[in-house]
Amino acid sequence: MIVTDAVEDYLRSSRAEPDSVLARMEAQAQRESIPIVVPETGQLLHVLARACGARWVLEVGTAIGVSTLYLARALPREGRIVSFEIDDARHQAARRYLEEAGVIDRADLRLQDAREGLGELDGEFDLAFIDGVKAQYADYFDALLPLLRSGGVLAIDNVLMSGSVASGESDGHWSEEQIARARAFNRRVIEHEELVATITPVGDGVLVAVKR
Repeated sequence: MIVTDAVEDYLRSSRAEPDSVLARMEAQAQRESIPIVVPETGQLLHVLARACGARWVLEVGTAIGVSTLYLARALPREGRIVSFEIDDARHQAARRYLEEAGVIDRADLRLQDAREGLGELDGEFDLAFIDGVKAQYADYFDALLPLLRSGGVLAIDNVLMSGSVASGESDGHWSEEQIARARAFNRRVIEHEELVATITPVGDGVLVAVKR
């Protein structure tokens, strides 16, 4: 974790009880060790989508649809979130959960490698969220940045890798090579001339940027 135990406990205690659909999604993720966004990150995504008045959203990494649900619930009825996933079982689970939650009409779930799928899209999106394969973050970024409108929001999860990115040293889970790659990617995004960006210590670290 990247915050103190006291801060983590306080954040969790301030969370509203999840509804039955979200609670079952979280339970499945815990049972099957499926990586999902933590509640604080999910709520941050929801707030960002509402703050920028998002109608069209891009997501890389659906998993079983937890982050997709937070984002879809922030959209107006005519809004859409295009979300990419490469695992069929998770893709199908996400579809079932979003149907139960009553937001499947706002979700365009695609069982496809985002590096291919992003290249097939056109138009402008209001918000984009990256939470896919960490080694491919740079590829996702290059493909989706041209699709983001001016004033659009970009959010990228897991940019601190349990704090190892800050220390620059392997924690036994992330290798030194992975950490070095993550540090270089973060620097590139923060210094990008088309973006105004910052890293927040939410969840496992969320980089938030706005396109100029």
